[in-house]
Amino acid sequence: MKKKIAIVFLVVVMVLFGRGIFYYTGLYSPPSSEMPSYGHIVVPFAPLGEFADNISVEEGGVLIDLAHDNNFDLAELNVLLARLVSRGLTIRLLGVEDDLGEELLGEERGKEDEEELIEAEEKADQSENVSDGENGGADPGEETLDEEEKELPGTFIVVSPREEFSKEDKETTVEFIDNGGKLLLIADPTRRSEINSLSLSFGLIFESDYLYNMWQNEINYRNIFVREFTENEVTKNLEKIALYTTGSISSAGGGIAFVDWNTYSSVIETVKRLSPLTLTQDSRVLAVHDLTFMTEPYNGVLDNNQLISNIADWLASPFEEKAEQ
Repeated sequence: MKKKIAIVFLVVVMVLFGRGIFYYTGLYSPPSSEMPSYGHIVVPFAPLGEFADNISVEEGGVLIDLAHDNNFDLAELNVLLARLVSRGLTIRLLGVEDDLGEELLGEERGKEDEEELIEAEEKADQSENVSDGENGGADPGEETLDEEEKELPGTFIVVSPREEFSKEDKETTVEFIDNGGKLLLIADPTRRSEINSLSLSFGLIFESDYLYNMWQNEINYRNIFVREFTENEVTKNLEKIALYTTGSISSAGGGIAFVDWNTYSSVIETVKRLSPLTLTQDSRVLAVHDLTFMTEPYNGVLDNNQLISNIADWLASPFEEKAEQ
């Protein structure tokens, strides 16, 4: 029995050894290899545009929302903020502890009735004092009120809020716009945002898509060019801009920049004109579905700097100028 097992084992070894000799002629010796040369590879430079900022100094304030867990770094607005400061605007930040109604309208929500009662009592006291000649007809509260009104911002900037706007905050913002204020809404498809919780109050929908072009793009198919603009103060002197992972915005006729027919939406399949920028509410609400083009170094590509300055001019210009047109 042991002899048979030994014979079987010997046969198996011979078969394996024979196959090795037949298929393998010796030890493998890899050929020498050379590292590839990268000198011939040329990375295309971004098409930089010539730009000179024309500054018209105005007065006013800008309130930037940081109270809704906003999904951005304040430094990403440095280019836009520098343009605003150069135009004479002061920048204020809305924190979690601040009251939006007080910051935008000069009145704290929930205390209107109390303030009206106090004001009525003060007027009654002042009328008595005036009759006695104690105040000389002057209202000591008027100067303070005027000072507070002068400090109120003329524009409100909201960027990618991760926390939804409450009913009170939306009503405050709508009232701010109705009183002549301006609102800049910015979102980015690469960042989670509840921007629609506010934009819907103005008939704007930031779509959950990104726009792409496989034929003409800025290095990447999600970096698109925009060449078609409607004539308005935000698009003046624009010929071509580059947007970086931008999304579309749906509105009732508010689009001011449109992509070409080779640019598609990752979500919207119906044939329609896609717009990443809209201007609505009698040119008082501007919505932009891309943040990257405002940051360094992308602001220097094509006419991006011109667009940023146009936005700064729009924010700085008084609403009365637009109403007169």
